[in-house]
Amino acid sequence: MDIEAIRTGKLKQLAGADLEDEDLSQADLSRVNLAGAKLNGANLSAAKLLGANLDGASLLGCQLLRTDLRANLLGANLMQADLTAADLRGANLRGANLMQSRLTQVTLTGAFLSGANLMGVSLSRVDLRGADLRGANLNGANLAGANLAQADLQGAILTEANLEEADLRDANLAGANLTGANLLCAELSGTNFDGANLTSTCIKGTVLETEAIRD
Repeated sequence: MDIEAIRTGKLKQLAGADLEDEDLSQADLSRVNLAGAKLNGANLSAAKLLGANLDGASLLGCQLLRTDLRANLLGANLMQADLTAADLRGANLRGANLMQSRLTQVTLTGAFLSGANLMGVSLSRVDLRGADLRGANLNGANLAGANLAQADLQGAILTEANLEEADLRDANLAGANLTGANLLCAELSGTNFDGANLTSTCIKGTVLETEAIRD
């Protein structure tokens, strides 16, 4: 495998390629086909993957710090990957596995995360405005201070999730499971809770608490 040709973007068809543990930091992989590629343990920090196809790719433990990942990551395995400050705006992460991944300062505005596994991850103060999180598994996730304004969380699993001071204005939580979740002082103006499970949910300091007292 000609790594230098890959780094400079000369090779565009890399479907199924074995690139485990390779150093591809700062590589230009824009619009490269990496469907089903094995990138476990690879270093892709500061790489450009705009428009790349990583459908079903394995990025277990991958280094993706400050990486432009505005790409197709449908069903990709990103477990234990370090995505610190990565750009995932509008990225397709449907059905992706992000368990135990590091998502500090990541940008997920408008990202497609329906059916994604985000169980137990920390998304504190992350920008998820307008993101599609329908049916996503956010069990035990830390979303404190996250911006989820206008996000679609229909049917999402948010059991025991921490949403303290999160911005959920005009978000759709219809049918979501919020059992034991913490919504302390969350912004809930215009939030849709139709059919949501709010058993043992903390709603102190929210409009829901005000409405409950009024009733």
